Amino acid sequence: MKFSGIKNYVILFLTLFGLSLLLSSGCKKDKEELSLSILLPEAEYIAGSQFLTIKASGDWTLTIGSSGTSSAEWAWLTSYSSNDRQISLRGSGNASNIALNWDENDSQDLRSCILTLSSKGERVQQNFSQKGSDKIGGIATELKSDKLTNWLELPATKEGDGLYFITHSATIGGKYGRNYSFYWDPKALVAHWVAYPLNRGLISSGSRTDLWDLNPKVPRQYQPVLLRGYSGGSFQRGHQLPSADRYSYEANVQTFYGTNITPQRGALNENIWATLETTVRDWSKNLDTLYVVTGCVIEGSTEFVNDNEGKRVTVPTGYYKALLGYKQNASIGGSTKGFVGIAFYFDHKGYSNDYTTMMKQSMTISALEKKVGVDFFVNLPAKIGADLAQKVETGIDPFWK
Repeated sequence: MKFSGIKNYVILFLTLFGLSLLLSSGCKKDKEELSLSILLPEAEYIAGSQFLTIKASGDWTLTIGSSGTSSAEWAWLTSYSSNDRQISLRGSGNASNIALNWDENDSQDLRSCILTLSSKGERVQQNFSQKGSDKIGGIATELKSDKLTNWLELPATKEGDGLYFITHSATIGGKYGRNYSFYWDPKALVAHWVAYPLNRGLISSGSRTDLWDLNPKVPRQYQPVLLRGYSGGSFQRGHQLPSADRYSYEANVQTFYGTNITPQRGALNENIWATLETTVRDWSKNLDTLYVVTGCVIEGSTEFVNDNEGKRVTVPTGYYKALLGYKQNASIGGSTKGFVGIAFYFDHKGYSNDYTTMMKQSMTISALEKKVGVDFFVNLPAKIGADLAQKVETGIDPFWK
């Protein structure tokens, strides 16, 4: 009987010990499940946004707080259900639809905030920082080129031609990456070309912002101020990278920089040029990526308009698009490793606004190179070889018909 009693105590002890381990394990599991992930823990000085990833097993609260002496008024939270600026949001379970947003940093100082996720008495924290601007008043004081890359959309640039290669990055669909690049002419005050990748994901979702602004990477005296329309002629503010090609907020804002705009006649801009832009977007949705170069020709121009500060802007004599499409494991470009090309050129005038007229303006990439004097898609030979690259640039695949 005595041994039996001891045995019962041992069993009871083991049972309670096991239960304790189970409860401890459960608590540990709950604690481990609570997490907050930030894809981009440090952002550039420009305004932007990104989605956060929350993992929680129950109700939670997410709050933005100050870090040290730095105020957190420049950062805020939004959700799919509300675009209002919030410093605190509540939810339950896992979530990936909460966006962290931030204003442009006009200061030269780095600033930070702390995001705190709380649930069931537990909490996790993540720091988020934004770099200070190297600009005065948010605008560059020196005009200089960015470092060249091997992106497929880029045309050739030339040393000492008085033009500047500049690129912009942005948060698009929750991911931070390149938005577009351009070749800037500080005398004509237009970009000779704007180059960018395009597909469904890069078009993303959102709406036109119409936030006309200065480009922070170009000194004010070397760019047009176009908060209002041009003066000195009936020209529209024509986008080179269309606003409708970039609907994520930060990326769309960058399409309204004056450096992405040229003085364009409405007879072209509102009609067949708009038809081409829509067609290009439709093509991109059937490709993995469509690499686009949109450009203007200013040689021989005798027309000028003024920006909002009286600076003279050259009116282009023509416009073009060079397109390089890619689709893996597809019937298109079967002999060119999935790459296909086509180009378009329009004099700066009105055309009949129909698909047939648009396609009559098409040509090979090689033909457009000879016409405008630009070497397009210079990084393609390194990707597929010089012979195949030449084949892409001298032919037009049935995909485009």
